[in-house]
Amino acid sequence: MKLTFTPEEIAFRDEIRAFIEQNYPQNLKGVGDREDLTKEDYLSWHRILGAKGWSTPAWPVEYGGPGWHATQ
Repeated sequence: MKLTFTPEEIAFRDEIRAFIEQNYPQNLKGVGDREDLTKEDYLSWHRILGAKGWSTPAWPVEYGGPGWHATQ
């Protein structure tokens, strides 16, 4: 099966990558490779995602999620 993405989906992917590069906490980069993330580590990242409205990606807009579809 060959999966291809639309230009809009590629732009979305690029937006997500840029957001993560700019906003993922420096102190957490590589942590999961050498040790487990702590509860506070998870919470700090989810606060950042929540401020953007991205902490519940599978939720529909009417319930506070971003309303993304499967390829997002």
